[in-house]
Amino acid sequence: MAVKIIVGSTCDIEENIKKDLIVVPLHVTFGEEDFLDSVDITKDEFYERLERKEEFPKTSQPTPMAFIEAYKEVVDKGDEAVVIVLSSKLSGTYQSAKIASEGLEDKIFIVDSLNVSNAEGALVDYAMRLVREGKSAREIAELLEEAKKRLRLVVLVDTLEYLERGGRISKASALIGGLFSVKVLLSMEDGAIESVGKAKGIKNANNLFISEIEKHGSIDFSMPLKLGYTGRDSEKIEKYLRETKDLWEDKISSPEFIQIGSVVGTHTGPGALFLAYFSN
Repeated sequence: MAVKIIVGSTCDIEENIKKDLIVVPLHVTFGEEDFLDSVDITKDEFYERLERKEEFPKTSQPTPMAFIEAYKEVVDKGDEAVVIVLSSKLSGTYQSAKIASEGLEDKIFIVDSLNVSNAEGALVDYAMRLVREGKSAREIAELLEEAKKRLRLVVLVDTLEYLERGGRISKASALIGGLFSVKVLLSMEDGAIESVGKAKGIKNANNLFISEIEKHGSIDFSMPLKLGYTGRDSEKIEKYLRETKDLWEDKISSPEFIQIGSVVGTHTGPGALFLAYFSN
């Protein structure tokens, strides 16, 4: 009996890991056009449309039927699965996954990551490590429930425009941020997005980013660490890596970075920097 890992398409992770996952796509809608995330529209195609600013996209969760199909694929082969989804406080994806699992509780184990994007990816990376160690689906789900308590996500937003367009902040706040080059640092706190600081200019923003990490203890480099960026250009994150090398030097050779998908990119816009890690 094999253990499979099922995720939603909001899980941003390296392609060499993603190929071994079962991915249930969310929906991205531009006007009347509905796309299955990362199936009918690529990340680059999404950001190209987003940057045109013709229509603001909307996102929606998978249906329970989409999860039922994924579960059937697993159970029909005599396997079991751990399902890792984005925070139930941000989406109804967890609820869809839960409804679909009725009657399969001994085969399908669902974990609310209380997180999103490459933080989901960090949890999934750890889950795949546990699969390789031969743990059962139940054991993996229990270990993930403990590990997610140490999972941190911090996001440096390059522009407030998309947060305003998505109704996350007021138009006045977005205007002030644009006028004074204010960068906003966001984090996930108990499954919800919170603003944890603001800084004028990229240098101060980087300092704010580092201080937020230090505030919650050091990074556990024995666990997965994920860096990500929104948009089509990774230049900004490469620059960040050079400026914050003291965080990584002598710890890991070089952090990989991941292009963040369309569902999350809808709300942050291009140019956002994501760091997901486990604290000590």
